[in-house]
Amino acid sequence: MKKGINHWAFPAGMPVKEVINLSAQYGFQGIELCPEEEGEISLYQGEEKWKEIRTLAEDKGIEIRSLATGLLWKYNLASPEKETREKAKEVVRRLVDIATKLQAKSILVIPGYVNIPWDLDSPVIPYPVAWEKAEESLRDLASVAEEAKVYLGVENVWNKFLLSPLEFRYFIDKINSPYVKVHFDTANVLVSGYPEQWISILGERIVTVHAKDFRLAVGNVNGFCIPLEGDVNWPEVMKSLEVTGYDDYLIAEVIPPYRYSVEALLANVSFNLDCIINSSKLL
Repeated sequence: MKKGINHWAFPAGMPVKEVINLSAQYGFQGIELCPEEEGEISLYQGEEKWKEIRTLAEDKGIEIRSLATGLLWKYNLASPEKETREKAKEVVRRLVDIATKLQAKSILVIPGYVNIPWDLDSPVIPYPVAWEKAEESLRDLASVAEEAKVYLGVENVWNKFLLSPLEFRYFIDKINSPYVKVHFDTANVLVSGYPEQWISILGERIVTVHAKDFRLAVGNVNGFCIPLEGDVNWPEVMKSLEVTGYDDYLIAEVIPPYRYSVEALLANVSFNLDCIINSSKLL
């Protein structure tokens, strides 16, 4: 397996060139970049900017493995409001287009949400409505992904939706597209289940893995932590990934970054991922 790092592990506003340089310096083989509406890598940057970023990464031996964004919390693919869904679909289309320019294999897609647990102002959408609209949105986007040959990796997130691995598997299979798969997060399921079981059930549908940990004793969004600092059973997770045949990236998603030293964070995450990939070091 290869080890990757998510863009959000770096301080907000850090130039992409520095992000790429530090990723290479600390032994990461790939990165997950996170375009937003504004900033250096906004969704609406021109062709030349993506060429520049791709060249920077190639020069450092870094693969831009996937793309993610926080905008699918702002724009809900499962919203009952058509205007909101269309905006969300446009975000995904832009990410697919950027992925082709950067030769990224997949993009992370939040399928929508019934509610955002940490946002008290987030409306509560009836579950059947969320299911219907999320399925409709992803069916519309599947053809875009298939044409571009970029995978949509639907992530298991804290969205009060698709709450079990059997339900998640059924949802993906209903879309019935070779380019709509799963971006599996090891920590997001820990409050209610076991990531190794999810991996076994989702199997070959998994296209990308977020390596993240969670402290059950904390139990809320402050419980997320770097791999090996929480309660994820990494030996069992690695066994399940091996059985399913997954041999791609483990991408560490660390939010928020360390307050004072990004280099300390990168050094710790890189070492811990080495231990996880060489799982005999966990025993």
